[in-house]
Amino acid sequence: MIVSAEESINHPTLFFHCSGRDLPDYAHKSFDSFLVENGKIIRRDFGLETMSRFRGYTQFDLGGEVVLPAFADVHTHFMQTGLMLVGCRLDRARSLDEVFDRLHTFAAAHPDLKWILAWNLDESELQENRLPTVAELDAVLPAKNLWLSRIDLHSAVPNSHAMAWAQSILPSAALVGGRFCMETYAFLSTRLQADLPVDFKRRGLELARTSCHEHGIGTVHALEGGDECLNADVALVSDFLLEPELHGVIYHQSLDPTFALQHGWNRLGGCLFIDGSFGSRTAALCESYTDDPENNGMLYKSRDDVEELLRCCRVHDLQLAMHCIGDRAIDFLTEIHVNAFEKFGPPPLPHRIEHFELPDDTALRRVREASLFISVQPAFEALWGGIGRMYDKRLGAERVLRTNPFRTLLDCGIPIAGGSDSPVTPLDPFLGIDGFVNHPNPDERIDLNSALSAFILEPHRFAGEDADRGRLGPGFRADFVTLPSDPFLTTPSKLRELRTSRLFLEGRPVGHSPSKGV
Repeated sequence: MIVSAEESINHPTLFFHCSGRDLPDYAHKSFDSFLVENGKIIRRDFGLETMSRFRGYTQFDLGGEVVLPAFADVHTHFMQTGLMLVGCRLDRARSLDEVFDRLHTFAAAHPDLKWILAWNLDESELQENRLPTVAELDAVLPAKNLWLSRIDLHSAVPNSHAMAWAQSILPSAALVGGRFCMETYAFLSTRLQADLPVDFKRRGLELARTSCHEHGIGTVHALEGGDECLNADVALVSDFLLEPELHGVIYHQSLDPTFALQHGWNRLGGCLFIDGSFGSRTAALCESYTDDPENNGMLYKSRDDVEELLRCCRVHDLQLAMHCIGDRAIDFLTEIHVNAFEKFGPPPLPHRIEHFELPDDTALRRVREASLFISVQPAFEALWGGIGRMYDKRLGAERVLRTNPFRTLLDCGIPIAGGSDSPVTPLDPFLGIDGFVNHPNPDERIDLNSALSAFILEPHRFAGEDADRGRLGPGFRADFVTLPSDPFLTTPSKLRELRTSRLFLEGRPVGHSPSKGV
């Protein structure tokens, strides 16, 4: 009996006519059919549909497409991704005039919004090579609150209305270089998010989930919350990700473990900032920024703060994730991790460092000594890495060759998992895979098999969920994607153009993918 995807939901199902791929080698066709019952794979093989014992099963024809385990994204800000998708998007803007036109058009189309939230502006791509000023934003939107976030989510430019709001809740709020940044930005941005209407945020979450479906993502690690973010917002995301259409792992971005413990989450943190970003020139560097010689960034937390947090996590057996980008910040954090490892022993699940963009040899050694997981965002290299681009402008020709050393990490035996940092970069595994395989420094490129694993299996390992997720074998959840093109037959420069055609979670089709059942 061959039925449609919709009819297959309530029946044990035999999926057939596919090029099934799994580790250890995604390039190799290891099955062409598999059986799914109660959401899990119970058998995989060749030609199961021809065997008489399975002729009574519901059967689903996969049309000869490549089948891979569903993608997973190890680092997203899911609520902010949704707010970006319902906000004014400034990505790919090439001039300030274009920015102003988009803001005016969006505000005119949404007259009832109290706040105009603008996202993803990368001034390094603008003809003027600068952010807009408060006065320029006032000229575009003189009567509404306008909050314009830089693409890295480490700084924002307000108009005067938003400036007045900021100073009403944080009297010390002041612009630095024409923008809010560092702790002031973190405080204000999370407070602003908390004040938005719940239905507005829920609509954004639905759009973020749709984007995951469109890109074959079945699992997200959602790094949520912040100093002034309501726990209700974190709970909203958590409850949303309990719905069957997308699997989520919540990391509560708080120094206080109480909320995580109440919800039974064995993890804490996410973007708990040790430093900032290269783009906003707030990542902590050992030497100054090439394009800002008086500045080498700053550390956001003290040694005592981090040591106490690690002690607290050990008491409660929590995994800790912290954001760390510049070499000075990485040296600072990895030394503390080694000391904590020696004092407390290994945690039940290894701690994580997010980003880890400019490590030196000492930091790599310490990561091994402390058995840390490294969460990386390879799309950063695809978008900003290499000579002549933003990282080069900030760091110079010598340091830009040392950013995001993926090959070195793997050669050192350090586990890495791939994420987008959405909404900083899109929810698009193939953009990240492009960053892995086509790193601007050829010495740091990794092979396609490793790149796929970083976006398929490794996120589940980082969350301690790899016992039944991230593979397509008996006992594993039937979370998989189909692709009309074989990544291994695709020219490396074209990898970022690949797309999935369908996503299945626990054997059920999700999203708006076309059905191939007959």
